[in-house]
Amino acid sequence: MRQILRIPLWLLTLSVGVVAQPGRTEVGAALDSADVITWRQVKRSDFRGERPPGAFATEPVRPVAVSCAYVVANPAARIYPVPVAGAEADVAYTVQVEGLSFHALLSRSCSWWNPAAGISPAYVLQHEQLHFDMFEIAARRLNRDLPGLLEVMDVRGPTVQSVVDGAQRYVQAALARSLDETARRNRRFDLETSYGFELQRQASWRMTLDRDLKNLKVHAAPIYELTPAALGR
Repeated sequence: MRQILRIPLWLLTLSVGVVAQPGRTEVGAALDSADVITWRQVKRSDFRGERPPGAFATEPVRPVAVSCAYVVANPAARIYPVPVAGAEADVAYTVQVEGLSFHALLSRSCSWWNPAAGISPAYVLQHEQLHFDMFEIAARRLNRDLPGLLEVMDVRGPTVQSVVDGAQRYVQAALARSLDETARRNRRFDLETSYGFELQRQASWRMTLDRDLKNLKVHAAPIYELTPAALGR
């Protein structure tokens, strides 16, 4: 029997803060749109949102830009329940996970650009690119660490559904830890670069992230077709 591995999509909205407004990271529940791109160089035209998403829309001081970035699991991943020969009834099944990998996505219809902002568009675009890069780095690190994570995973239970649910929780926990770390990194980045035109600080971050992307290049997952079915819609 085969069960599809379904990992809930996690949303992090990230802003270039303006003077007197801290950089912020907010966590939402699900992918808000199928109008997404896999990781690449972002363009001004990728920011298609008509208004700032979420709480940003009601704040008196609007951000310069908001990027809606995600880390998601490959929709082709599968969980295979495996009967345990001779086991007691309460541990009758274990699981095997195949085809799992992680990808960074950006929602264009959610991402928003403030047309009234007075900061250099080139600086803002690079800033948003670096936010997206951090999510790609998180995905690649998960892919790098995945063999070890799955090797030590020991999920057993009395039914097929119990072990499928247990495997999902295990992978979700690994993803949550990664996104917590990514959120903290994004906050540090915003604190250092979001209070004006901090060209040198942003350039330093760019060098660091470029190095991370290069070192993790072999762990970039293959691009898959972005369809509503693939995104769990």
